[in-house]
Amino acid sequence: MPMFMNRLNNKIITVIAVAFAMFVDAMSYGIIVPLIPIYTDKMLNLNDTHISLFLAMYAIGLFVFVPFVYFIAKSIGNKNALLIGGLLLLLSCLIFPFSNNYSLLLFARFLQGSAAAITWTCGLSLVAQSVHPQHRSSALATAMIGVSIGHLIGAPFAGFMYEFGGIFLPFYTVGLITLLSMLVIICISKNSEVFTEKRTYNLVNFLKLTAHNKTLLALSGIVLLESFMLSYLEPSIALLASRNFNATSETIGLLFGTQVLTLALVSPIAAKIAEKFGKLQVIPFGMLASGLIFIFMTSSTTNLTMYFILMACLGIACAFTISPVLSAFADEIDMTDLKGLYHIGYGFINLIYSIGMLLSPSLNFFISDYFSNQISYLVIGFVLLASTPLFMVLTHFQNGSFQPYSKGPSHLAKNQINNS
Repeated sequence: MPMFMNRLNNKIITVIAVAFAMFVDAMSYGIIVPLIPIYTDKMLNLNDTHISLFLAMYAIGLFVFVPFVYFIAKSIGNKNALLIGGLLLLLSCLIFPFSNNYSLLLFARFLQGSAAAITWTCGLSLVAQSVHPQHRSSALATAMIGVSIGHLIGAPFAGFMYEFGGIFLPFYTVGLITLLSMLVIICISKNSEVFTEKRTYNLVNFLKLTAHNKTLLALSGIVLLESFMLSYLEPSIALLASRNFNATSETIGLLFGTQVLTLALVSPIAAKIAEKFGKLQVIPFGMLASGLIFIFMTSSTTNLTMYFILMACLGIACAFTISPVLSAFADEIDMTDLKGLYHIGYGFINLIYSIGMLLSPSLNFFISDYFSNQISYLVIGFVLLASTPLFMVLTHFQNGSFQPYSKGPSHLAKNQINNS
């Protein structure tokens, strides 16, 4: 019994440490938003093109660095890799206040994206390794709450810190929180690493596997659509609220905060439902709801309150896709020869997510030249609706709260339950 309690405590510490690391990552991403006018108008006099490239540099860093995460995690383990991610984030926090030229600003933003590549890939992998697959959705949903809270308080926190102590205080405060997060990561037991043998599999092997696996293809498509959908909303809804309703920056922040808040509140509930009725069965409901919400946005052009309601509903819809997708991805990996190598799978997810983030701004500029926001929302809504039955066909309505184990080494959490 004492050994079981010790392992249970380590599982809890692992989930908390990952949630904290992802909270800091999301917070560091959010503090940039209210500080953009400071860099554009007071420090560097940047134009819209420079700002667009600066914002995209996060996704570029994520995209470029993801392939290297596999080699880092394979060499030193997910726990130590998370510490390296913390160091990269800390370095970016130190560089940002001294970015008195554009190149240095881009480099700091690139480091942010690189740190996120490690944090998301290795953090999610640690949770998937440490928690039994039957409870994986709940554990991943708990980790994602850290992301939601970070996004929710990042922007207002930065605004308050800047008014109180200038450009240095927001970044230095986040730097101190990053150090605290690294201390929590150090508390994770080495036994959280499931498979210690060095395998020859890499990202290329996973790409080949995904190309021949309909479920992985379907889940990858969901990640791409989610990334594009959310990234598309950031500039379009902000501009729409400002131009059509004369909304202030605080109101726009609350608009996005509403979506993040409902996502955080509903994610644990959605995870429990997914564990009971099946992850692949729950995901289509989130997709269907997201598509309908985008279509309803086309008829809400004169009512800002309706946009608040729709953004809240979108947060709920996303809760039924994000954590089940992350967990279902790990379940599917467990049915292959790559069983246990979650850092490869989540690295691939981050790669797909970064592609969606990069596609969104470019298509946003293209679409805005020819179509109104309402038409673009209508198109995205119908794409989501059309993708729902396609996802269901590709996954063949697989049953069960979690999929069976593949042959090979059993999951660490399963061993721990059997041995205790």
